[in-house]
Amino acid sequence: MEGNTAPDGYDGSAVKAVYEDMAADYAVRFGAELGEGDTDTEFLDTALKDLPAGPVLDVGCGPAQVSRYLIGHGRTAIGLDFAPGMLAEAHRMVPSARLIAADLLALPLRPATCAGAVASYSLHHLPRARLGTALSGLRYVLKPGGVLVVITHGGSGEEWLDKFDRRVVLSTCTAEELADRLDALGLAPEVIRTRPPHEGEYPAEKVRISARRRSL
Repeated sequence: MEGNTAPDGYDGSAVKAVYEDMAADYAVRFGAELGEGDTDTEFLDTALKDLPAGPVLDVGCGPAQVSRYLIGHGRTAIGLDFAPGMLAEAHRMVPSARLIAADLLALPLRPATCAGAVASYSLHHLPRARLGTALSGLRYVLKPGGVLVVITHGGSGEEWLDKFDRRVVLSTCTAEELADRLDALGLAPEVIRTRPPHEGEYPAEKVRISARRRSL
């Protein structure tokens, strides 16, 4: 196992390595997501229908399926991931996406520069105690009136998993808790949806929520 573990057990290099190792398979499995209408695209259509001008950040973009959706809806997408293999897959599958190699806990963006941000299944490998830091960072880069979308696994705990000989956490959050956290940070919840897991997904309710940054 890699050895940059913090006192709370979080090892960002382990998460990075896990996704690097499975980048090609992950792209095959999930790269075509959001290509056809379903409850997830309906949610995004509703959540992102009224944005200010500017780019939308695809946080933990993986093979850039969210970026493809955004570009298809006339937005400029900025895909961010810290696994080079994932960024390579993103470039291959969505060459028109702008891509950045960076950690979501240290966003290399100026304040109030993004019209929106979509964190789709990218926050669940943070310990629950770090979720507030991640959400604060995302709020920081949003313009007033910008929208943050979070899609994650529902629940109220942490599960430690061994993946490719590395130990990573899988954190869950209820819709109510997430809405409260966002509201406390100055992000007003707007659209909240949940759904049961699809076959082959992690067996937890899927929480989908959008929240708009209040004006300064």
